[in-house]
Amino acid sequence: MTDMTTGPPVRQIVGFAVPLTVASLFQQVYLLVDSIVVGRYVGIDGLAAVGASGPLFYLLNAMFIGLGTAFTIRLAHLRGARQDGERRDVVVALATVTVCWALGCMLLVTVLAGPVLALMGITGDLAEQCARFIGVLSVGFPGIFGSAAVSAYLRGLGNSRAAMWVQASGNLLNIALALFFVGGLGFGIAGAATATATATTVAMVVGVVAAGRLYPLPRGRPSRRAVTGELSDATRLGFPLATQHIILAAGIMVLVWIIEAYGEVVMAAFTIVSRIEAFTALPFLSLSGAMVTFAAQNLGAGHTERARYGLLRALGLTVGLTVLVSIVVMVAHRPIAALFTDDEATRRVTGQYLMIIFPFLSLYTVMVVLHGYLNGARRTTAPLICTIVAFVMVQLPFAYLLNGPLGIQAVMWAVVASWTTGLTYTVFCLRRVLAPPRAPLGDTPSRSVEVPSSP
Repeated sequence: MTDMTTGPPVRQIVGFAVPLTVASLFQQVYLLVDSIVVGRYVGIDGLAAVGASGPLFYLLNAMFIGLGTAFTIRLAHLRGARQDGERRDVVVALATVTVCWALGCMLLVTVLAGPVLALMGITGDLAEQCARFIGVLSVGFPGIFGSAAVSAYLRGLGNSRAAMWVQASGNLLNIALALFFVGGLGFGIAGAATATATATTVAMVVGVVAAGRLYPLPRGRPSRRAVTGELSDATRLGFPLATQHIILAAGIMVLVWIIEAYGEVVMAAFTIVSRIEAFTALPFLSLSGAMVTFAAQNLGAGHTERARYGLLRALGLTVGLTVLVSIVVMVAHRPIAALFTDDEATRRVTGQYLMIIFPFLSLYTVMVVLHGYLNGARRTTAPLICTIVAFVMVQLPFAYLLNGPLGIQAVMWAVVASWTTGLTYTVFCLRRVLAPPRAPLGDTPSRSVEVPSSP
């Protein structure tokens, strides 16, 4: 296990973030290759179907993302407080949540896929392809959520390198299988879903074996009362995180509904931009993930000043890296769009989208790193409220109300408005978290304080 409470903070944050970035890189490379393969072998209708199915899967995945992060925070706090004996109960609780959620999502897809797609305005052949894709993908839900649970467990213990190898093995296999099923056998988007289901199941098995060998569980039988307590704590801590992702997923469905009216060309461009945006954001999401563990361990150990110093240095690194990424994308936006499709209209809309949002990318990257610190400090409600304010109250109304006079550009500029609002609100919340504690009169101010026990 990696101890992040001693040593140079920046080196530890970067050292933790680099494996997460590499793991995310493999994942985004898979997503990019998958989109390219579908676009080349199936066409823009297949690419549009994959993009339209994304919000539905994200909605199902949202609750587990929040709960998984809650377990990561809990494990990191135990690590910082040197309380490894309680890890067994956390593992049992995490496994229980994973199994129940995977089985529940398989049932939900069977019942709700059609009605949800209809609410999004997805009908006809596109709806049939979407339903086929998400239906096949649901078979792999145990592997998808299981591999995510293993990754959350390893990150909580400070071993981002092991989490990287688990995820990378699944992504590499996913790429190979996508090329084989879609490009080689011609299975269409069902082949892409089959590749994902198979690869994540293999990754889950590899991860469980590796985690068991690296970190044998403490001896003894788990306490039902303790496991119940861990489930309760994870639910309380993870509920704001899960709600945040659910709101994002529901909001993306609304955006799909707005964009769908412009036809398959714009929907395909939206899918391409989503892939590019996710790819370029991965170093910053990794820094945010590293900040969660770094803040949780140090605040759990009472090293408040060290946690603040690490955050400030991470923000400086974030801004510098964002400027570099933004310049590269803006200069190369035409050849980047050409990687995905030969359709000139889709290329044009994709390039226009990229040139509008990427000059403002730093608003987003700084915000997500700050959210990592807030989550590590157990202030998980703040990012939730940020999402409600920025996404629900700003981006969606902006895109809908200005859709008439601005056309599809309203959706693009709404992203910039959302990032601006979100960062402003996040900085406001962070001022209270970083404010030095006030000591009672007559007392000597302490150099460290305990992290609050609730958001």
